Amino acid sequence: MTQSLEPYQPGEIALAVEQFSSELTSYLKALGLPAENVLAEIDERRTVINNLPDVVARLTDQQRLAAFYVSKFIAACATGLFDAALNFIWNETVRNLREKAARFDLVYFFDSVVTDSNRRSKFKTEADLEKLDDWELMRGCLTTGLITEIGYKHLDYVREMRNWASAAHPNQNELSGLQVVSWLDTCIREVLAKEPAGPVIEVRKLLRSLREEKLSSDDVDPIAATLPALPDDLSRSLLRTIVGMYTDTALSADTRNNIKLVARAVWEVCSEESKYEAGLKFSSLGANAEVSRARLAREFLELVDGLVYLPPDRLALEISTALDTLMMIHDGFNNFYNEPSPARQLQRLIPSSGEVPLSVIKKYVKTVTMCKVGSAYGVSWAAEPIYDDLIGRFSDKHIHWFVQLPFVPEFQSRLQFERCAEAYQGLATHLRKQTASAQLRQALKYVEGFRADRLSNLHADAQFKRYRATK
Repeated sequence: MTQSLEPYQPGEIALAVEQFSSELTSYLKALGLPAENVLAEIDERRTVINNLPDVVARLTDQQRLAAFYVSKFIAACATGLFDAALNFIWNETVRNLREKAARFDLVYFFDSVVTDSNRRSKFKTEADLEKLDDWELMRGCLTTGLITEIGYKHLDYVREMRNWASAAHPNQNELSGLQVVSWLDTCIREVLAKEPAGPVIEVRKLLRSLREEKLSSDDVDPIAATLPALPDDLSRSLLRTIVGMYTDTALSADTRNNIKLVARAVWEVCSEESKYEAGLKFSSLGANAEVSRARLAREFLELVDGLVYLPPDRLALEISTALDTLMMIHDGFNNFYNEPSPARQLQRLIPSSGEVPLSVIKKYVKTVTMCKVGSAYGVSWAAEPIYDDLIGRFSDKHIHWFVQLPFVPEFQSRLQFERCAEAYQGLATHLRKQTASAQLRQALKYVEGFRADRLSNLHADAQFKRYRATK
């Protein structure tokens, strides 16, 4: 049970902070060092101090006793080093997400976030979580349900601000006390004081049963009854994991038989995109000469009547791999410099007609559009002409998926930045001239006319939802 915090005297604390700040400034001047614009203003620090009790109260007594990061955060804010405070809270958030992933189901987590078979083989233990970039860790937590869509959106904003504060070395006055304390509140509310619940727990129970128990046909119906309630991301992650388990040549006979019992039930609740991904898994294993695993992947597809989702040729696999590489570099550090090379590689794979296999079309549109929209800082100027060229080849099939992007959590998060929202609207204007479909033009016009500062909420707009089925 959480106890109420002891009363405090903000005036006394602020006075002590002001006195310390004055002495520190004098000391810096005595050393001949810069003293102006080094520390945040006293008023901004007072804002943090006054709001902290309500924020910290979200933690239980046990969580609070272990919250050294909050103590460091408060010390940094009192000193006036807001960028350091932001680093403290972000590092703790990342540590907590890694801990949740390891405690929940490490194999499931890695299967969900690392889609490349060759790279996946390098991720086995809890220590390997540190090999993931922060954005990959967050995306993995989103797809496995360890954080919610709204939590991902808020955390992605904090991540962007943390990167900006670290990379651009801003004047401390550029970060306000209210901003900094609100970021602490976001990290506590969405991660540090929150545990997985609901459908996420059902997935964990199922995976544990598959690995540790011996199921019978009588167990299938109760399991199948819980699956339709899974969000799309969770069902996709679950399918990806059981396919990965099934293709493990060292898997026990009991676990393989358990998967055979539930495979069709899982398959039936998954999206078309998830099923095409399972088909690509087979092609990827075959292309890498993993004969035994490829045989098991095909056996799984036969088990669920999924052979129709096999890609028609090698092109789909190469495009999918190129998209993974481009997205990884786009979300990494120094992306503006590094993006052109993988963008050109993707461009070489796309025919002049712009047509791509159906198994990768949604992923293709999402990746190219996200790279063109860019981040809060802008877009890679050297790669931008390539994105313009690829988008210029979009047909109505592509534009259909372009209109659906506001329903994708990763893209929703990008739209909370005004520059990105305006870029997406600019693309909508361009594509409206590129399509002959009246329905698509209407949907694109609706995107254009929506308020840019609220575009990240477009997916919740009742009228826009009607365009979700637009073909």
